[in-house]
Amino acid sequence: GTPDDVAALWAHLNDTVDCIATDHAPHTLAEKQSDKVPPGVPGVETSLLLMLTAVSQNRLSLDRLVALMHTNPRRLFSLPEQPDTRVVVDLTPTIIRNDRLHSKCGWTPFAGMEVAGRIRQVFLRGHLVFEDGQLLATPGSGRILN
Repeated sequence: GTPDDVAALWAHLNDTVDCIATDHAPHTLAEKQSDKVPPGVPGVETSLLLMLTAVSQNRLSLDRLVALMHTNPRRLFSLPEQPDTRVVVDLTPTIIRNDRLHSKCGWTPFAGMEVAGRIRQVFLRGHLVFEDGQLLATPGSGRILN
């Protein structure tokens, strides 16, 4: 989008926008530098960190971030409450690094950017599936939510 589009999104984050979500298009750099560039960028690993940075910059409150990325999507899509699924963050500033990513593409357009924290742990249905940069889940252990 244009700079005006970006400004409009930030201006209406607290009154018009219902959800913040991300696509995840893990195309490799070689694919992105080809003659037929596929659309999209990897986003699932960085979206929460970028939004926590926005909270630290007072662009929105932490409560509003939780509503935009958790409560509202769950309500709008009639997803079940999952009290044993949670994300634990460390709010110590950190630098996004390509070599710490888990996606098959191995890069992000946000590499080198300082963000307001990092994902420390992820619990899925009560099981620790990610801790301090290490994926602990068994591949295929996720479930499709209806």
